[in-house]
Amino acid sequence: MAEKPEKQNQPAREPVTPRYPVEELAANAEALFSVRPEVLAGALHGVTSKELSVDEAKLLVKQFLGKKVN
Repeated sequence: MAEKPEKQNQPAREPVTPRYPVEELAANAEALFSVRPEVLAGALHGVTSKELSVDEAKLLVKQFLGKKVN
């Protein structure tokens, strides 16, 4: 009889969240975040990352819209 090769124990891979350039997120801001690109620009002001996931950008927009205006 032929021997079956042993299965290697491979660690489970974490799902990779896609990251998009800020310009691409801004171009699709209304569809993704229900805000105008200008709002996204305000939410991303001071963020140094050139690429973000959709979830990261949504969180930043939510925080930006929740800020109290002086």
